Amino acid sequence: MAPSTALRSSRRFPHWVRLRLAYDGTDFSGWQRQPGQRTVQGEFNRALDRVGIPHSGSYGASRTDAGVHAEAQAVSFGASRELAPGRWILAINGELPDDMAVRTAVSAPYRYDPRYDALEKTYRYLVQLGPTRDPLWRQRALWLGPRLSRHDLRVRRACARDWLDLDAMQKACETLEGQHDFRAFRSYRDRRDETHRTLLELRLEPDVFGHTGLLGIRVRGDGFMHNMVRILAGTLLDVGRMRIRPEDIAAMLGPEATRRMAGPTAPARGLTLVSMILGADVPPEPD
Repeated sequence: MAPSTALRSSRRFPHWVRLRLAYDGTDFSGWQRQPGQRTVQGEFNRALDRVGIPHSGSYGASRTDAGVHAEAQAVSFGASRELAPGRWILAINGELPDDMAVRTAVSAPYRYDPRYDALEKTYRYLVQLGPTRDPLWRQRALWLGPRLSRHDLRVRRACARDWLDLDAMQKACETLEGQHDFRAFRSYRDRRDETHRTLLELRLEPDVFGHTGLLGIRVRGDGFMHNMVRILAGTLLDVGRMRIRPEDIAAMLGPEATRRMAGPTAPARGLTLVSMILGADVPPEPD
């Protein structure tokens, strides 16, 4: 009897690794490999090919969209032979393009797929505020600038409270936190049946990174639907611009809600996958 596919695979790639991968998503068509497109997964697999150790191909915990960045994407793969984690980091980073880098590496169980091991994910949406754009943030933050209608453009301070109603946004955050039916906060092409998710944390971060012109929207949850975080950000920004009342948010949560009720999908460039908590079956990554 011929050996099973699983047995053959086990013999070929018995050593599994989990990495934390960071990338600037500006020039990528998302995580997932696509024919004729530059993707994070495609570039990562090519780097593994150049390392020269036969491998299974990579698995990512989050299928980030085109233009979305990551500080801590969890990636796994199987290899035909074992290397120390530090050697994997050096070998792969030596073959990756400049807009990608492996941060950490640990050994993982056989056929480990981080997509099924992610307990929590944290994203941050960055907004640049002020009368003039800052070119140093153009690929990492959404500039609202003079498109805002809250204040007279004679206001010159790059301060979030001068441009957005942060109190109204905070009330909206409090309504959105918790377990709800978030079907109104997914893209039209996301047709999954289960639309309940738990937002463990949704909070504003004025002056994030010590920069008075930056506002962060921090979103932590047990899972997200397609474009969900970007729609949450777009909705909160419309609350801040007084286009949506915070008391209208509750009607967007539930089985009768529709996509048209929520705010716009914020552009991808402002979104970064910041961190994730994975299951206990893999040793914790070193700091």
